[in-house]
Amino acid sequence: MFNLLLPIFMYLIDSILSVVYTQGFLKEKYEKRGMPVIWSAVYFLIQILVFIIGADRFPVGKAAGIILNICILLFMQSFFFQKEMQKQLFITFSFMAGTETAKYMFITFDIVVNGWGNKILGHLLAEGILYTGEKAVAVITICNAVMIALCVLFHALLLTGYLFFISRKYVKKEYPLQTHENVFLLLPCIAALCISVIIRLIISTLSNGMGVVIYEAVPPTRFWLLVIGALMFSDIIASVVLFQKQIQYHEETGKRALLENQVRQMQKEIAEIQDIYSDMRGLRHDMRSHLANISLLVKGAADSVEEELESYIGKMEETVSRLDFTYQTGNPITDIIIHQKGQEAEKKQIPFEADFAYPCKLPIDVYDIAVILNNALENAIEACGRAEGEKQISLRSFVRGCLFFIEVENDFAGNIVMEKESGLPVSSKGNRRLHGIGISNMQRCARKYMGDIDIAISETGGRKKFSLTVMMNGKTA
Repeated sequence: MFNLLLPIFMYLIDSILSVVYTQGFLKEKYEKRGMPVIWSAVYFLIQILVFIIGADRFPVGKAAGIILNICILLFMQSFFFQKEMQKQLFITFSFMAGTETAKYMFITFDIVVNGWGNKILGHLLAEGILYTGEKAVAVITICNAVMIALCVLFHALLLTGYLFFISRKYVKKEYPLQTHENVFLLLPCIAALCISVIIRLIISTLSNGMGVVIYEAVPPTRFWLLVIGALMFSDIIASVVLFQKQIQYHEETGKRALLENQVRQMQKEIAEIQDIYSDMRGLRHDMRSHLANISLLVKGAADSVEEELESYIGKMEETVSRLDFTYQTGNPITDIIIHQKGQEAEKKQIPFEADFAYPCKLPIDVYDIAVILNNALENAIEACGRAEGEKQISLRSFVRGCLFFIEVENDFAGNIVMEKESGLPVSSKGNRRLHGIGISNMQRCARKYMGDIDIAISETGGRKKFSLTVMMNGKTA
């Protein structure tokens, strides 16, 4: 009975941990609260039927059992979770590598615990404490129950710790795995599975026709097999950590290159805008002077000449009016950015309204505000352009004490997926490595002034609204 309870408890632990581990990586199809219970029950029953009840009639070898378990997990993942094949392979192989490695480490622990139990029973018999058969049976039953509890606890803690470390160190869970990257992650798991199969095969050997346990024949293996198991766990976790560091490095390198290019382009544009703005101000002043002089001449001119001059002056006034920016924000840089984005929205037939004022009294660099406005309005125009029906982009700003707020609201279509780790939207563009950096750049500018960004998504009357709020603290600049 006790020999049967031990594997049952282990299968139960594996079933529960398998769904908890998978939930950390994949998105559920049905989003029902009872899904983890259903998964655990189904996986537990399959293991009992295949590896305990059906083992007598249809014995399964160690390697075949691992392959069968992998197939079962992949099938259940495809049924309960959304399809992400590369990630499913990593989850399945890393989980199976953990369970198989934990099993032979557990066998070592089980032998040690049984040895302690036998010593305790031997001591009790030698002291004459177990002087009746009933007492001996009761003590043996208690010892077996305690040993099973200790072994199950050891297996649970070992496997939980291993899966917890992988889940915690695998930071970029939303990152789409490429085939070569997945191979890099799978190789340590496959190596661990192969080593665990070999070790479990050599644990029990035949010598002169009799079964010999390797722990009895070579006692140091009790220590070294535990060391090998710990090293295999460490190898898999280290490969995950290294992979995540590589992703972060490539992302930071790409962001830095894009940001440096953006800085150079922005600096060039700022210099050009300032020159244009100065020229335009001088031109407006000269044009108004010319118009005043022409108006004086018109008063003394003949009627036919007067009509011609009035027509000419009207055209000149239209030209002058085009030189004025639609939005006067208090800074030439923000003037032209909002003016350009407004014209771009108008070309795409997107209603655009702006109530923006540059915070002249706060020591906030206009470059940082320009980065925020450029990225926020560009994203808003792009998202709004994909929406159908009624749509609009609105830009607002206000100052509260030393705090400066920028708000951009726009309509959008489709769904927005938020990254769990950063809390920022995942780019909907094809190459996520090169796109989706605009919002992180805005966040970087805001945090430079001890601020941050906030994103709110709402839906009213069938219209989906994306609201971005950027806060910057002028005191810390």
